[in-house]
Amino acid sequence: MEKAKPTISSLGADEVRVLKELKCTIQCKNTKQTHHYNFGGRPQFESMRRIISIFAWAIYKRRHHAGHQTRVSARDYFWNFLRFLDEQGIREPEELVKGTLLLFVHWLKQHPSLSYSTASAQFRGLRPFFIQMSKHEKVSCEFVPPKNAFPKASSLQSASLGYDKKELKDIVRAAVAGMRETMEKFNSEYIPQWLGKPPPIDDVAPFGPNGGGTYWSSLEYKIWWWENHCKCVRLNSTDLSRMPQGQVFMSSFKTENQTGMVGVERFYDAIGAGPKYVTKYLGQSCPITYRTPWKKIDYLVWYRENNLGCKPLWGEELKEVSPEFFGALKEYFGGRVNEFYGALGIYRWLSGSDLVSFYILLLIRTQLNPSVVQRLTVDCIIPDPLNPDKKRLSWIKYRSSKEGSTIPSDQACEGWPVMIVNKILKITESIRGDETELWITNSNRFKTTLPLGNSGFKDAMKEFSLKHHLKHSSGEPLILQAKLIRPTMAWSEYLRTEDMRYLQTLLGQEKLETTADYLRRISDPLFIIRRGVHQEAWFLDLIATDGSGISSSASLTSGLLSSCKDPLRSPIPGQSDGKMCDAGHEVCLGCSNLVITHEDIKKYFCFMRYHDELYGSGLISFEEHCSATAEKKFVWENQILTRYPVSVINEIRRDADLRPIGIWSPTVEGMWL
Repeated sequence: MEKAKPTISSLGADEVRVLKELKCTIQCKNTKQTHHYNFGGRPQFESMRRIISIFAWAIYKRRHHAGHQTRVSARDYFWNFLRFLDEQGIREPEELVKGTLLLFVHWLKQHPSLSYSTASAQFRGLRPFFIQMSKHEKVSCEFVPPKNAFPKASSLQSASLGYDKKELKDIVRAAVAGMRETMEKFNSEYIPQWLGKPPPIDDVAPFGPNGGGTYWSSLEYKIWWWENHCKCVRLNSTDLSRMPQGQVFMSSFKTENQTGMVGVERFYDAIGAGPKYVTKYLGQSCPITYRTPWKKIDYLVWYRENNLGCKPLWGEELKEVSPEFFGALKEYFGGRVNEFYGALGIYRWLSGSDLVSFYILLLIRTQLNPSVVQRLTVDCIIPDPLNPDKKRLSWIKYRSSKEGSTIPSDQACEGWPVMIVNKILKITESIRGDETELWITNSNRFKTTLPLGNSGFKDAMKEFSLKHHLKHSSGEPLILQAKLIRPTMAWSEYLRTEDMRYLQTLLGQEKLETTADYLRRISDPLFIIRRGVHQEAWFLDLIATDGSGISSSASLTSGLLSSCKDPLRSPIPGQSDGKMCDAGHEVCLGCSNLVITHEDIKKYFCFMRYHDELYGSGLISFEEHCSATAEKKFVWENQILTRYPVSVINEIRRDADLRPIGIWSPTVEGMWL
């Protein structure tokens, strides 16, 4: 029966309950999972209970606008806000005004244990809930977060490219090896070794007269003892009694009808002891290895195959069916049932470590978010709408601007994701039952089939990294993170296609500005390459002399390495008309006011030689030298100097060497000789 939808009155009652109990239960509208949140239980904040209740109410009101992890993070950030209120002496919601948040921003910036970007992230996480709180009748409507509270915070965030080619190659190689290992473990068929055969107890001591196993009940052991201790000599009772264990040797032949020495003489005759005796165990190890057969692995295997029907029984079920077998494993092998079955190639407990290789390969092949891959179900394989003979994956992307879009794949690789999912289904078939989630395990404390959670994936990724000894290119240990695989693949595709919108699709970003900001933070080499000289730039002595160009450089304004024809009217964004343009040289190269003269070319040669001399003298590092010259050198060598005749460039270069410009002269007094 379908659950009735909540009415307006019931929702109002839920909000009242949240305000009173500081607890709420929210069901995700996408996954249908229920999450419980408790904002109480902190005695140090009991005096601010009414403020806490309104924050809990705001969380509940925005239940369809944020996910579970966002709510948990906001709750953790909120404790910092309460600590701030406690320092300010604010206890009631009526005291929350606009100035409160201004002070809170300042408090976060001054917090000794929070970096600027971390403080910004905390305030940004609380912002929508502060806005919701301002809509409560007990809180002032001016309780609204200020705009741009943390300027430049986004520019301080580090953008990761993921893993380089070598690291990715090592990850893929390890994942493929792990996948093969798991397939061998869970797809191999057990072949009985002792089924229908007599028990392997040749090296096990027989039972003695008292019921327990004893070495002296074995004829082979007596022969071995006599050969190695008596040196194959027929000793009498006197000689035997003087030897260590000699009395025990004689007593082992004693029966109700004969004395021990009579049995010894019969033993001598039976084995042919004498000058022509042929030794059997002289100088060899004892033929009896085990006092009890339960200590012998082969006997346990024989017992399991012939008495337990080759069934892989564990724990209580094994104890109930065969207490002797269970007791032997516990007493003689420390209860290591998994190791016993593992040695036989039998595996029953499937863990996240067994599935993590498939998870990594799916992330690489599909380039989907980790959360999307984790939510795949058993019915995720569907027929390709364009070709019924082929299969493809179907997935759900919650709260995504790119929902429904597919990522183009190479024809040679299109079958990989389907193949990987089919392998997972085959491995988990024996434990699946009614579970519809793709990723399931039974290696938990309940020993039942359960879906693998996010923390389980993280632990498995860490174990995978340590097991395969993954290393960064720098040699440091690499702990694999699922969230970095998608940027890795996206960056590789971007360098191949140079298509920013394709990169935007791969990263799943809604705005192109977000993608551009990502590229800026990682010093995108394509941006640098594309940053060229403006098509309207003037190159003196190359332009026509019919009056359409500038015939004299008298009206030009000299810059760092170039000239400008009108610095008071700059087309560069952020510059004002009537004010001198202060843009940097790299920006000037893309400006329509750019002018290049012979003097500018000379300045460039002096500039480069100046920094070469600094680096050669050890006054600057290689990184500092590259930072100062790399972009300038690329544009000048590839887009400016190529426009001039080689003879002209060589003449200017010689002039720069002989008569360098003052500020770029390598012989400036005080620098070096």
